Amino acid sequence: MNRLTALACLSFFSVLGSSPSFAAEHMAPIERVSLAPNRALHVNGEPFFPLMAWLQDAANFPAVRECGMNTTAGYWTGSSGTKDVVEYQALVAAAGLYGVMPFDPRLKGHPQLLGYIHDDEPDLPHQVSDAEVIPAAHLAINPSTPLWKILDGVTHTWSVLDPMEGAAITIRLAQPVTVERLGIWLTISSGLAVAKQVAFEGDGTPLLTATLESKKGRQELPLEVPATFRELTLRVHSAYSGQNAWGSISEIEGFDSTGRNVLLSPPRNEPRAQPESVLAKYREIKAADADRPVFMTVTGHFHPHFDKFSDEQRNSLYPAYFQAADIIGYDIYPIYGWNKPEWIHLVHEATDLLARQTGQRPLYAWIETSKGGQWTGPLEKQKDVTPAHIRAEVWMCICRGATAIGYFTHVWKPSYHQFGVPPENRAAIRDINAQITRLAPAILSAEPAPAVTIGAEDGVKLDVLARQHAGSLYLFAVNYDERAIVAQATLNVPGLQAGAEIEVLDERRVLRGEAGGFFRDTLAPLAVHLYRVRM
Repeated sequence: MNRLTALACLSFFSVLGSSPSFAAEHMAPIERVSLAPNRALHVNGEPFFPLMAWLQDAANFPAVRECGMNTTAGYWTGSSGTKDVVEYQALVAAAGLYGVMPFDPRLKGHPQLLGYIHDDEPDLPHQVSDAEVIPAAHLAINPSTPLWKILDGVTHTWSVLDPMEGAAITIRLAQPVTVERLGIWLTISSGLAVAKQVAFEGDGTPLLTATLESKKGRQELPLEVPATFRELTLRVHSAYSGQNAWGSISEIEGFDSTGRNVLLSPPRNEPRAQPESVLAKYREIKAADADRPVFMTVTGHFHPHFDKFSDEQRNSLYPAYFQAADIIGYDIYPIYGWNKPEWIHLVHEATDLLARQTGQRPLYAWIETSKGGQWTGPLEKQKDVTPAHIRAEVWMCICRGATAIGYFTHVWKPSYHQFGVPPENRAAIRDINAQITRLAPAILSAEPAPAVTIGAEDGVKLDVLARQHAGSLYLFAVNYDERAIVAQATLNVPGLQAGAEIEVLDERRVLRGEAGGFFRDTLAPLAVHLYRVRM
């Protein structure tokens, strides 16, 4: 037993306070990891299909293993009482799992380290603005309501002024503008102070004073004569009192002779990390350890369905990001994240798009496993993520080229838990992972030529992945149509003989080939069927 293994065992069992009896057989020590054809990952020269859990304390490792996962990804300082990722990776190893960890040079050569991973979602969009709004020195600034929102053109957003009475802000423009009238939108909400007597100055010269009404909507303030300025200052001399000293203003406008709001400065979306910095980190990792691949998870915003980025931004950002990793994944959670089961087809489309954009790099997708998201409203209004949803999402990803799968298991409602997967979904994940593990050599094999196709009437969304392995043709089919339509599917298999047996794996069914090289089967909504044909 080497030092790392000994530390792993000691740390793991001291943290969990349990005996070694729960742990399943360890994953084989890794001597080498390589990227193979068909987007496959090989460990020690053999095909390996990573089945990952995201960001777990060691106390959850038994559940991870019971669900048939073989890898855990991600680390945050202090997890499981550890001081760094090296101690945490020791716990991962002791649990019989592989790790995909943030880079640390001390991990090089670790026998249970599958690879490294970038900081999560470098492409996550956030709003930035060119507007420059300068607060008075005595104001408390709320970073969640940046002052540029006062110029964003959206009258239901706001910027906090704390305190309201005596507040002052200055809008600094890139170029001088000429204004004939001003507009102001107040935020009216129970308990908030509301601006009452205000004054505006242009480049330090008084423009007007006004008494505002405590009401919603635009209040227009005409100037006696047009004013040209580069800096506009608002001062709040008095306020309608509320339970709080602070209040907010939704919008300040300045209109020229044509009626155009010359103060308007809409925000734009930018990623939280530019591709150049991610690529620099990738090169640093590879220079230090070329023997382990680098994983990277991006958001679903490379798909045009999500319009946070323009077409120009997507076409620029994502090809650059994809150069900064060896294995690329994404996360789209139609139900957990958006409460929209009707968006389930996006998982299929996104995997397909990612496959076409990344060449032959291995791909992975993070799969939702339950409801309980923090952004989708009250728990009682959240829709269930069912075993059928999970199974369909996993296989639609595999059909479009995914050669690894990750499961997102964190829930925030009714309370936070890192592994908040309900029992029925745990059982389903265990069964799905058992199938994938058993069929991994076939899934990661070559596609036959000519291609197998699948179709049905009424344009039902179906997909099939065909793979040739060990003298058999494997077909993995999924009905991913969001309309919940039953499909009477026809699978066209070149060379299939009439009467040939088609085994439906794990279903105790046998189908027969028909003249013309095809067979038929029924795919219920979200159904997955796996077939083997001995050719």
